[in-house]
Amino acid sequence: MRDKIAASVGAIALTAFCGVMTASPAQAANPGYHCTNWKSTSHGWSADCRVTRGMARAMVGCYDGTSHYGAWKGRGNWKFGMSCGRSKMGESGVEWKP
Repeated sequence: MRDKIAASVGAIALTAFCGVMTASPAQAANPGYHCTNWKSTSHGWSADCRVTRGMARAMVGCYDGTSHYGAWKGRGNWKFGMSCGRSKMGESGVEWKP
């Protein structure tokens, strides 16, 4: 039981830390960005992205326990990407906020 409580508290803390945002169903189905030309290696990734509304940024989580975030970008065409340097890449992607 204690492990279940600790896991629940950890999940809540992670959700709060990540800044999960709620969006309308239309926004959730169509975030305000679109990326093409995805390229990735074991250490990083890149993509050509178009932000049509809100703001977006690149992010990467690394096996060494670090996470890296790009600057928030508004409307326009952007080259997004992140690298973990010498560490291997875990999670990667684009964060968006309305």
